[in-house]
Amino acid sequence: MARENSDKRIAANVVLPGTMDTAANRAADPGADHSKWVHPCQVAKLLVHLVSDQASQVSGAVIPVYGGEA
Repeated sequence: MARENSDKRIAANVVLPGTMDTAANRAADPGADHSKWVHPCQVAKLLVHLVSDQASQVSGAVIPVYGGEA
């Protein structure tokens, strides 16, 4: 996708979050170590960055976001 649209200046990236730290996930897995889960605000900040001018050269990236698991 990134290669096909590079002439149109359209970026295409993939964000791969681990388990998201949400109320529904906590309820579904109350015994889990929530400190290793990804906070939704961190993914949101990454997405905002990727659509900003500062990331205009980033395209074709696969970005893992694993929280405390890394």
